[in-house]
Amino acid sequence: MTIQLERLRYLRELMALDRPVFDSLPHQEAPDGDWWFWLLEAGRGAGKTAAAAHYVQEHLNGPPCFPVETAKSLPHRTLLLAPTIGDGIESAHLNDQSLTRIEPGAKFAAFAGGARVKWPNNSQVRILGTHTREDVNRCRAAGNLCLIWIEEMASCRYIKDAWEIVLPGLRIGPHPRVVGTTTPKPRPDYVTLRGQADVITHATILDNPNLNDVMRQRLLDLYGDTSIGRQELYGELIDEAEGAMWTYNLISKGRVEKTDGLGRIVVGVDPPGGVTECGIVAAGLIPNCRCGTSRMPHFAVLADQSAKLSPEAWATRAVDTLAAFSGDRIVAERNFGGDMVESTIRNVDPNVPVKLVTASRGKRLRAEPIKALYEQGRVHHVGELVALESEMVTWIPDESDWSPNRIDALVWALTELSGTRQRPDMSGWSLDTDLDKPRGS
Repeated sequence: MTIQLERLRYLRELMALDRPVFDSLPHQEAPDGDWWFWLLEAGRGAGKTAAAAHYVQEHLNGPPCFPVETAKSLPHRTLLLAPTIGDGIESAHLNDQSLTRIEPGAKFAAFAGGARVKWPNNSQVRILGTHTREDVNRCRAAGNLCLIWIEEMASCRYIKDAWEIVLPGLRIGPHPRVVGTTTPKPRPDYVTLRGQADVITHATILDNPNLNDVMRQRLLDLYGDTSIGRQELYGELIDEAEGAMWTYNLISKGRVEKTDGLGRIVVGVDPPGGVTECGIVAAGLIPNCRCGTSRMPHFAVLADQSAKLSPEAWATRAVDTLAAFSGDRIVAERNFGGDMVESTIRNVDPNVPVKLVTASRGKRLRAEPIKALYEQGRVHHVGELVALESEMVTWIPDESDWSPNRIDALVWALTELSGTRQRPDMSGWSLDTDLDKPRGS
């Protein structure tokens, strides 16, 4: 009851100041009750950042959390954590629903290693990133807090370490709280912390009537029934499938932010067999990787440009991707369309180097040598390749009834670079029967 009275008092003060009241959608409303950690998981464009920014605004303009003797000079001290400091500045100062845009008189200031928003009543919002170990160490200076907002929580690289540092300082005021906003991703650290949420609110790209209808429909047409669409548009947490060939831990242990000294670069292409996506994945050879794993060479997965496209459009995208990375050749599967695959690419660029490969073995057999490279610590994803990785951890060989086009493109690219030999198809072979057959039979 006390919280509701505080909210009503706050709304009256806004009206008295002639300040616009946030016309929130149902999923943007903070939960009722005595919660500690509210997590808003939503697809792109659902308005999750606006929801958190307005909640922070309401909190900072509400009754002071610090004791009376401190409240005049510092009513509230809050923290905005984000994947990078730049991401935090975007949410606090630059975008349309940022803190400084919705609160007249709020002042932004940047400093070495972070930034700050100072509220008209002298409250503070400290802005820190979670991208490097140095960023995490800066969290120790966040001080005692009454509210923490974690923006794009699932994308915060060292979120677990940062969480363990800032949480002991969340102890000011009668209701210290955490608000998390994110498009969910099945990263192990995020999934662990997600389990601590008292309330999880879910929303999709369809839940925001203020979003541009044309752009929303275009995104739905492109990604609506894909794994990236389920995650990025509908806000689904895509779990690892039991029996999938890859796990997030296997992929993440080799992740890097950048890589130097690349040798050959190729673009793997898996043309669509109908209305599915065209797999387009760029990868490069690392002759002398400095990651500490001795066996060489290593391989960098540089980009995933896969999408539902017309033949001319996917060929153009493959050629453009090769040019963007100054690559050596396109490696394309010829099973669907035969020579038409090459002619489609050459219609875009007659001089582009193209190698056609034939899938004579099943997908599982083709993928197993590539999975072995991951297990040896020799494959490094450069940054996060959301859609590709989602497909890798959900595709179950011999069981999934959908075609892993992105994985196929990845396999073709890494097979070309590594020179791995595909295992022969031994299905139907029996030790008891085949050794008894005469030679040549």
